[in-house]
Amino acid sequence: MKDEIDVYVLQEKLIAGFTLNSWGSYEAIWDMLHDIRRLKYVRRNQLSSINNRYTKTCSPKKITRLIELGLIKKTDNGVLLSTAQSLQFLKLLNFNTQILPKDISGDGNINELNNTEVFIQALKLPDFIALLYPNFEYLRPDALLVRGTKERYKLEFLEVEASKSNWNDWLENKRINYLKLAGEKRPFSYWVSQCKLLDLPIPDIKDFRFSVSIIGKIKKDFETGFNFMENL
Repeated sequence: MKDEIDVYVLQEKLIAGFTLNSWGSYEAIWDMLHDIRRLKYVRRNQLSSINNRYTKTCSPKKITRLIELGLIKKTDNGVLLSTAQSLQFLKLLNFNTQILPKDISGDGNINELNNTEVFIQALKLPDFIALLYPNFEYLRPDALLVRGTKERYKLEFLEVEASKSNWNDWLENKRINYLKLAGEKRPFSYWVSQCKLLDLPIPDIKDFRFSVSIIGKIKKDFETGFNFMENL
């Protein structure tokens, strides 16, 4: 795909051999590409659960066409990933690509797909605003969920936890690192940069707060601000 993407040429290539009605609409295709990008890793059978408009756009033949056009790729284990061309195309379509994942590596292992199930729940929340992927070096949350309204929003770090042999030690290390993060200016500085991209008001640093939601079957009695739940 060339640096300069012609939307109309791409549309013609998409529907060659199909009808537009069989795709649903171009808007549904673009929205699905956007969701594939912000989820990072997704199986084809998960797409229709995000939005029923994707039932047409995620059929095996349609997914193959999107792969042929370089807009998505499929790993050896059948997981769909967005491509650099797709990110470029979404930018051309005026999606807010600055908040989307820039580099997506890996092949979508079981832990990443477990994350995807929770992220899909997040997208469907009535007060959903954004799903972000910050990295604080010593602490890399699975995601940061922004929810609420423009005037009153809240920040919720997500940790999707599957059972593991050293679960207690793992969670204790997470607890310590989040408490450490809460005492630093680093998360506030990060959030200020995201506010500008999301067109959200910047809070005063003294009012800045976040919570941590640990999604899984385990329950612990941690400090205020840590929430244990099986689903969002």
